[in-house]
Amino acid sequence: MTTTSVLFPIMITFIFLFTTITASQPITFPTLTIHTTTVFSNNTAVALSPTPSAYYCVEVQIGLPRFPVKLALSTSIPTTWVQWVECVVCLDVPSKYMNFNPSDGFQLVAGDDANYCVPPVAKTATSADLCWYDIGFSQGILGNDTFVLVSPASVPNPPPSASSPPPSLKINNFIFGLGKKNTANFGARSPIVGQLGLGKGHPSSTLSQLNISRFSYCLPPSNSNHQNTTATLEFGPKAGLTTAYYYNTPIVEGPPDHPFDYYLNLTVIAVNNASVYTPSEQRGGEPGFVIDVGATVTVLYKEAYIPMKNAVMEYLSSHFGLYPVYPSPPEYDPPAYELCYYNEDLESLTTLTYPNISFHFEGGAVLQLPESQAFHNFVDELQTCLVMIPRTGTEPSRLGAPQQRGWRFTYDLLLSELSFAPNGC
Repeated sequence: MTTTSVLFPIMITFIFLFTTITASQPITFPTLTIHTTTVFSNNTAVALSPTPSAYYCVEVQIGLPRFPVKLALSTSIPTTWVQWVECVVCLDVPSKYMNFNPSDGFQLVAGDDANYCVPPVAKTATSADLCWYDIGFSQGILGNDTFVLVSPASVPNPPPSASSPPPSLKINNFIFGLGKKNTANFGARSPIVGQLGLGKGHPSSTLSQLNISRFSYCLPPSNSNHQNTTATLEFGPKAGLTTAYYYNTPIVEGPPDHPFDYYLNLTVIAVNNASVYTPSEQRGGEPGFVIDVGATVTVLYKEAYIPMKNAVMEYLSSHFGLYPVYPSPPEYDPPAYELCYYNEDLESLTTLTYPNISFHFEGGAVLQLPESQAFHNFVDELQTCLVMIPRTGTEPSRLGAPQQRGWRFTYDLLLSELSFAPNGC
């Protein structure tokens, strides 16, 4: 596989997609108009916008003639995939013509391809067979074609150093999946037809194909005052933090059934700086903790969620006399968000302050959640809820996009390290 050398700044637009919500749906925040910073040498920057309920999507053109698609960003899968026009289980997209239809330049990956048709993503076969991939919510065949990450023709409020919009990034012979059976849920009638995989651990990953071991992103707050905030996804050795102060924590190996995720060693969850949960052993008896920009809501291992929820309830009741709408949700039918308060009660208090929730990680790294990242006002339902939910079973806790807003995160795979800093957009 070959790629075009990136010897110039590159600008690519990510689009924020959202839907009307109810209290039982993930939440949505306003669309932001966001543009990129300028990056030189072999670094690439693309633009992002924040939401806990919608997905981030990049505009991509595939093949010749170029076929435009929108792909959601994901750090939990390595392989990029797009819904095939011949899908048998299909995403609910507005038009079948949005599904990718391979052109003459498309080439299939052979079943015995030792570079890309390898487990755990693909099933090794013979040269006469196709290379079938399976990443859970999408199954299909691997192929390669030209990928172009699209740069806008013009950008509002360009940086002073930008004399003209940079060109798009063209990637030759990019390996990706043609999704034949797709069960991912991007929302009804969403124009998203696949995902751009930023997970680790497989040669078909975007990072491996671009020979990149470092990337970084920043999701600005949903506050309307930040509509001109620059939010970037950056690739390359210079990608990352521009502030002098930041936290570092190791990226650790996950269990064999989760090889693509970015696991972190969570040490404490605190409410108002008081510890409410400490894992017994990160990899022993508990599912672990993953950071996932593609997750639309943060889910916590129930043994972590319950004491955090109880501490929030105790604080609001003892300080402000507030009691939740659902103090004891029935086990057989819990609401999507278990801890909610009537807006009428909250608005009657002129001195109301919400408790501070923070996640602490190995190495002393602390992710402090502002009020807007922990609670959301559902105007139509007349309730404000703690926007994290519990999880049972063996799946790991996931720190989703809602709780990552306002911070710049830098993933360094060579150092196996995650760095993050506040106000990095």
